Formats: sequence, C-alpha cells, structure tokens
Amino acid sequence: MALKRSTGCQREQLEADLLLHALREGYGYDFSGYARPSLIRRLRQLVALFAVDSLADLVPELLRDEKMAQAIINYVSVPVSEFFRDPAVWKYVRESVLPELDSFPRLNIWQIGCGHGQETWSIAILLHECGLARKLRLVTTDISGDLLAMARRGRWPAQEFANWRANYLAAGGSAHFDDYFEASRGEVAIRTERLPAIEFVEHNLVTDDAFLETQFVICRNVLIYFGEALQARALGVFERSLERGGMLLLGSCEAILDGRAAWTTMQPQLRVFRRSMARATCIAR
Repeated sequence: MALKRSTGCQREQLEADLLLHALREGYGYDFSGYARPSLIRRLRQLVALFAVDSLADLVPELLRDEKMAQAIINYVSVPVSEFFRDPAVWKYVRESVLPELDSFPRLNIWQIGCGHGQETWSIAILLHECGLARKLRLVTTDISGDLLAMARRGRWPAQEFANWRANYLAAGGSAHFDDYFEASRGEVAIRTERLPAIEFVEHNLVTDDAFLETQFVICRNVLIYFGEALQARALGVFERSLERGGMLLLGSCEAILDGRAAWTTMQPQLRVFRRSMARATCIAR
C-alpha cells in the first residue's frame, strides 16, 4: 500500500508543531496559544536564520543546546522596542494617566514584555519627569532571561538615537533627552542615577499568574501574538493584579471586547482602559 505524502504546507505545520512541542516539554515555554499565522511566519524565518533545510532540523539541536533554545524563544517572542514609540500614547500617559494615578497612596507599575529595554527606560524617564519616583515600584517582566539582562544593561546601538529624541519631544518631554544617556563607540547607555529603580523579573503570561497588586499595567504589542483563549487568560491576570480604578495600556492593534462592563475605556484610539469589577474578554484586532 502506497504511503500518502503530505503537502509542503502540511509538512511545515507538522514541523512547527514538533518544534513547539520540544520548546514546551524541554524548557517549559508554551507558544501553542499564540496566534497561528504570525507564529508560523516567525518560525519560518528561523530556517534562514539558522541556515537549516527545515524546522525539523532545529529540534535535536535545541534539545541539546539551551543557548540555542533561548535564542529561538527570544526570536519567536518578537522583542520589538524603541524609546517613546507611538509618542501620542506617552503624551496622553504623561498628561492624563499619571496625574490621576498620583492620587493613589502608592504606585505599583507593571510593564510586560521588556524587549531590549527601550520602552522600559522610557517609562522610567517619564515617571522621573512627573515626580512619581517617591512612591513608586516599577516592575518589568519578560519570558526571556536574556532579554531581561539586555534591558537591565541599558545599552543600544546609537543609529536610532535621533528618532528616539524626536519621539521624546513629540511625547511632551520636558528635559534634554541627551542628558539621560552616555555615548561611546557607536552606542548609547542609559544613565540611571536620576531615574527610579526598576525590578527585572522573569514571568510568563502563558503559565504564570499575577504576583503583585498594581495601579497601572502596561502590555503593548504582546497580546496581538496570542490566540483568543490566551488573550482571555492574560486579561484575567491583569484583572487580578490591578486595583479597582487602576489602568491598563495596550498596543495600538489590541482592544478589549467587554460585554459585562469589566473595563471602562478612557481613550479608545490610544488603547487606555480603567479596571472595574467584572471580567472581560480581550481580543487583539
């Protein structure tokens, strides 16, 4: 009896499932709930990145080599970041969100998905300029220890610096942006002495739960890569973390579909929401 051969597309799907299974069973990173089309696009790029013939070729090596597995995890988790990306968002946070959050007796802020750290340090600069460091705990999390280490180090190639400066000014920056950095050998490094302390913590939205009470959760351009069930799970984590009246900031392509008034929309175009009591369903769109 002749064997029935799978198509190229079917083989790619099988190989993707095999690689994802290896990451889950070997290292505890579960990407199965991620939005499938964008996940397959990222996985497909791994073939060229590692100069192999197919995704299946990566599986034996990643099971033997933890550094390779971590590199794949970092790549699949899409660590895109820049200083004050989407300046209108940060201008609104500066002018409308933070003054209201200042009414809380303490301020715990949780930023999810540190990437290479540019957004994390943007938040620190913003909080410094708004005078909130006196009662602040700022925590940033990521599934990747490597990315957390890079973000903590706070050093980046300088070629995008002019664009970052323009973003800062458009976001209502009230100081001289260059004063926050030291330049050396084609790189810029953040100067931390005036900025609030940041806690860098490993946390996986797929498997971990809330771990502190917060008044502001920032999770931009993470949920868009999740499937609907995983988005709903993540939103539940935010709800359990946020104090009533606290706020949530999502990415520009993410939204909350709420049939039970779990969230009040503060600024729909900029994706700013306020926490109420009921639960909700989150859909990236």
